[in-house]
Amino acid sequence: MRYVIRLAGVACCAVGLWAAASTVQAGPHEDCSQPKDRDLQIRACSGIIRRDRKAEWAYYNRGIAYWAKGDYDRAIADYSESIRLIPGDARAYVSRGIAYRAKGDFDRAIADCNEAIRLNPSHANAYISRGTAYWYKEDYDRALADYTEAIRLNPNDAVAYNDRGDTYYSKLDYDRALADYSEAIRLDPTFILAHSNRGETYEAKGDRNKAIEDYSRALTLPATTEHQRTRQAFAETRLAALRGAPPATTPALVAPPPVAATRPAAAPKAATTPSGRRVALVIGNSAYAAIERLANPANDARAVAATLRRLGFAEVIERHDLSLAAMVEAFKAFGDKTANADWAIVYYAGHGIEMAGTTYLIPTDARLMRDAHVPDEALPLDRVLAKVETARRLRLVILDACRNNPFLVRMARAAGPGRSVGRGLARIEPDGGVIVAYAAKHGTIAQDGPAAHSPFTEALLAHLEEPGLEINFLFRKVRDRVLDRTARSQEPFVYGSLGSEPLYFKIAGAQ
Repeated sequence: MRYVIRLAGVACCAVGLWAAASTVQAGPHEDCSQPKDRDLQIRACSGIIRRDRKAEWAYYNRGIAYWAKGDYDRAIADYSESIRLIPGDARAYVSRGIAYRAKGDFDRAIADCNEAIRLNPSHANAYISRGTAYWYKEDYDRALADYTEAIRLNPNDAVAYNDRGDTYYSKLDYDRALADYSEAIRLDPTFILAHSNRGETYEAKGDRNKAIEDYSRALTLPATTEHQRTRQAFAETRLAALRGAPPATTPALVAPPPVAATRPAAAPKAATTPSGRRVALVIGNSAYAAIERLANPANDARAVAATLRRLGFAEVIERHDLSLAAMVEAFKAFGDKTANADWAIVYYAGHGIEMAGTTYLIPTDARLMRDAHVPDEALPLDRVLAKVETARRLRLVILDACRNNPFLVRMARAAGPGRSVGRGLARIEPDGGVIVAYAAKHGTIAQDGPAAHSPFTEALLAHLEEPGLEINFLFRKVRDRVLDRTARSQEPFVYGSLGSEPLYFKIAGAQ
């Protein structure tokens, strides 16, 4: 849920970094060492560096200013020079790791945190920062280990508890998430993000009253940063949904890890969202009963769901490993929510099959011992399309379901016309303004891929949060990226057409 969580709003875990940087000399150096104005700070630090190329602290402070302005490459260059001048400064490694993480380079972020921990095994913030990078890589067990070590080193760090709560939430361990959020709030009763996150967790558990209580409390606290204001906007939207009233604002969800007042945030990418109510159903089917487990759909679905939440969707229904009955029920419930929606999106990752020109989504309890069983054990795409047709502006179905299908090998074929079973998915010509995006063109196979995400979903995640990218161009970019990543062996394809209204997942001007 909180990926925000992942390739999107990156929040920093470097408590005390700025405070430490601010203790350098005042007087003529004050503009470089104090964060009153970032442009002034950069000019002041640059002047000091021109006079003294060995002024390590000036490089470090200028790096912080560049980082705060979102200029991560220059920040990294300054942190690197600070490290060159003082190779044993664990603080500079953590800060450079935060900048790498803001660029989505999680491996380099982890490497810098590793070096910081080698230099100072008691550096709690290095563990928090590394834990956050692991979290963005969806390596939740390592993230938990790092957050737990940070808490051992500093038991009074509310942010570490909140971040660990986010990880438990991502693992769907809501009770432990609640315990950590509650401890974060006990340590810091003004922690807006922890109140919002606990409210979200209560909501996930179905405890409406406690969710309302936490969201309401989040709105009463003073918000001094854009990140805090964004979380309050999210709380306001969820309160309106729980109380059945339209929200006063349309927020973007920026997921944790959070930003503490004493530490610089790792450039949260808070989306400015289009107007209108947007809802989505995200399904990842990995654990098939009759065939080998698929590696990526569970990861793909979690990441897509988290991205849509970050983008301010009013509701994202996320489901995993659904039987046929559960799939039918999920689409039924989703159909009830699309009637008053402006956007309705379905994302499905798992197995699909084409038979007699019809595409079917395969639930995890399917056996498909004979081709004649397909209409009985799988869900036809037409039923999926019917659930998005009532949305007013965008009706979109995304299928990462064209994988090489082991059901075909074992399936007994019945004689007779009209029951051919083909490779990939069937060509489709949707009407009613519905568009359908296939991970691979009809009749061809998509790769599951050796990485954490399939090539198609990796490309989708890379561009969904790109500001000002109109949806038609978004899918063109996805196509180009997949062709490049698969040596042109897989070509995504979009069926259907849109009207003249430009549509954006994230409007221009969002950071």
